[in-house]
Amino acid sequence: MRQTQSSGPPPNPAAALLSSYRPMAGRFDEIHSSAWKSVFSELNPLGSEGIQTAWKRGQDLLHENGIAYNLLSSESSSDRRWALDPIPLALDEAEWESLSTAAIQRARLWDGILRDCYGPRKLLQNGTIPPALLFSQPNYQHSLRNLPETNGPLLSLYALDLARSPDGSWTVVADRTETPNGAGFALENRIILNNVFPGATKRLHLLRLASYFQKLRESLFERAPAAIESPHVVMLSPGTGDPTYFEDAYLSRYLGINLAIGEELTVRNDRLYLKTVSGLRPVHVLIRRVAENEADPLESPSQGNHGIPGLFQAMRSGSVVVINPPGTGIAEAPAFLPYLPQISRDLLGEELLIPSINTRWTGQPSDPIRPGDPAAVVKSAFTRNLFRPRLTRDLTPTQLEELNQEIARQPGRHVIQQEMPFSCAPCWNGQGLEARPVAIRMILFSDGSDYHVMPGGLVRSAASADTLPGLSLHESSCSKDLWVISRNPKPALQASNLPSRLTIRRGQEILSSRAADNMLWIGRYSERAECASRVLLEIVQSLIAESDETFPPGIHALLQSLESLDYLNAEIHEAIKQASDREQIFQALVPLFHSGPGEPSSGLDTLPDNLNRLRNLASLSRERLSNETWRIICLLDDLGRHAPPTTLSEFRSTLQQAIQLHSAFNGTSRENLTRTQGWHFLNIGRKLERTSWIVTMVDHALTTYPELSSSTLDAILSVIDCTLTYRFRYQGAPQALPALDLILFDPANPRGLIYQLTDLNRDFDQLPRSSENTLRRPPHRTILKAQHYLETEFLQSGDKKSEASSIKELHRFVASLRKELPHVAEQLGWEFFTHVTFTRS
Repeated sequence: MRQTQSSGPPPNPAAALLSSYRPMAGRFDEIHSSAWKSVFSELNPLGSEGIQTAWKRGQDLLHENGIAYNLLSSESSSDRRWALDPIPLALDEAEWESLSTAAIQRARLWDGILRDCYGPRKLLQNGTIPPALLFSQPNYQHSLRNLPETNGPLLSLYALDLARSPDGSWTVVADRTETPNGAGFALENRIILNNVFPGATKRLHLLRLASYFQKLRESLFERAPAAIESPHVVMLSPGTGDPTYFEDAYLSRYLGINLAIGEELTVRNDRLYLKTVSGLRPVHVLIRRVAENEADPLESPSQGNHGIPGLFQAMRSGSVVVINPPGTGIAEAPAFLPYLPQISRDLLGEELLIPSINTRWTGQPSDPIRPGDPAAVVKSAFTRNLFRPRLTRDLTPTQLEELNQEIARQPGRHVIQQEMPFSCAPCWNGQGLEARPVAIRMILFSDGSDYHVMPGGLVRSAASADTLPGLSLHESSCSKDLWVISRNPKPALQASNLPSRLTIRRGQEILSSRAADNMLWIGRYSERAECASRVLLEIVQSLIAESDETFPPGIHALLQSLESLDYLNAEIHEAIKQASDREQIFQALVPLFHSGPGEPSSGLDTLPDNLNRLRNLASLSRERLSNETWRIICLLDDLGRHAPPTTLSEFRSTLQQAIQLHSAFNGTSRENLTRTQGWHFLNIGRKLERTSWIVTMVDHALTTYPELSSSTLDAILSVIDCTLTYRFRYQGAPQALPALDLILFDPANPRGLIYQLTDLNRDFDQLPRSSENTLRRPPHRTILKAQHYLETEFLQSGDKKSEASSIKELHRFVASLRKELPHVAEQLGWEFFTHVTFTRS
């Protein structure tokens, strides 16, 4: 399978773009393939400046979509952004079809090998492979031999990495069978380049990716054990600390399946269940994205805690199909590669269509490595990253001798692979095109009868011209989109063959306890940040307003509220009180909005802290948030990362931007999200937090009665955005009872207390309730009691009391409710989130 390379100059019409392009000596250059002529016809009219301008849109999308490694590994860590090259790698359809045929053959071969290794072991009996090749594998799962037959292969998902050698032929350099990744990143790369080069897919007749994912989704549901009418498919992810967590979240959302981590799943009576707010929900198909040595801590000793105790027993019972099952990772061992040609002849009766990279396993007698031997790479025979690969050309004779002695002491632990110069392709360096080495990843799935190849793939390019591309997504290199160019137009995605009549379904959401907890805290963190922004804005505007007073009297209650809610500590509060001018007050307030990278926030619950937590949780819940909502959250987080404001006016402008973005978040979440259980938990979080801020501000304000000033009431009205309403109604300075009526009692005020309590009660009514327990829960009763007091009890006796008595009674009420609200959140946790082991504050 070889591409002929001409020795002439690069083809037109790309002469302008390629004026500074320099091929790499000793490597096949992809630029000479026929497919690249079509790509350059697309790029050349743009020129370098046009490509750079278009690529700015792509970089903005990368940022907005949050494509990163270890996005949530810690709150203080910076994101490791996904590196994408705007220049695609192009292949023509005929060459791609040849590669696809070879990839399918290899997938069938590996499935046959795995079935034999975990079944009759004829390859061992026939002497095709030595026993040490199998039993020395640390990932071989002895307890999973002879699993119940399923309606599909053992290797359901498969990927392989290929590179082109200097003579233009393709070589397989690695197989990915344990948790093959890259499909989600490849899809996102395509979506971004479609925005960078709009219309290119249609003009160049590119093969589309959407049909691959549609067929993949259908096949996942068809893999469920027999007699399951409505299969439940779950993707098991190692969680936010894993470099590929973005892909887990992205794929689960795109495929419309639940994403879970190990602690959200449990095995009971040999069956796998997802812990949901409605109880335990059976899982029939599990897409495994955790390492196989962590899948079941009862049977696979591991340092991690990502697995599910009892999973292997559930697999042996046949109640769940795991894709790919633990143990399939043995096929990634380079030590297998020398034996593949003979195994292919034995199992398939076929010669390998694409060879593997030249590999020698040290488990068999072989000559030592000599200084004059061709350059090679010495690496681990079985487990990736067991030790650092070594290039023989970089070793001195003494070091080479030490390496030979190490190999002799530990036979079978190493492989010696030929060092192959990968082909190079045009890559964008920010100003123009330069040649860099590349490798491609082809991605496949099985529908139970045959394998299907993604019509495109993930390309890895070296970070610079003098390095090799990292084949693992964990390694530092750049990615590219892979364009397969057809001669004929390809139709857009067609609808699947659906049953003639579908059953109408409503309200059948599967919401895990952890997902519900995340949605609740998304609501709490967003509202907490918005309320703090509104309070700080009122304080800053009071400082800016023309007045001879250094410390405006109306903000005392607001500062006390900030202190009560951990936005302010006593030290800063006292510094503000003792300030001799407004500049000192401003400097004391700045830490509330900004703490530099890696700087502690002195125990304060700063705005950046809450905005960062909001984005982290939103990343965990991407499948439940619209794209618009996610982008707003990203913009809020970016705002919290800005340099600290240097003036009061700049501080005011930043806070106003934050409030505008929060308003947009509230609007999109309220208007665009379906009223599922997840939405109700989100809204409960928002309303609980807003209620807490209202009663905290009113509580502190009423402690000053009868010296309660109109400026204090005016400040609270401004914070809850009711100043205009009060002025239209009463046309004068705020007075205690009229202001409190608007803040606490008015059901038409969407930021008033009674409105929040009414909303909370509606949401509580929508939460799942067991058939045995028809009584309202304790948190619901607390909110109902408060609502009843405001709507009935106080109003019935209000006309008979003096203003002082009424305010005293209201003060007791808000103080009591303020103490009870934390218990409402705790009781919700006891009821719905008992499976979640972490806590937040």
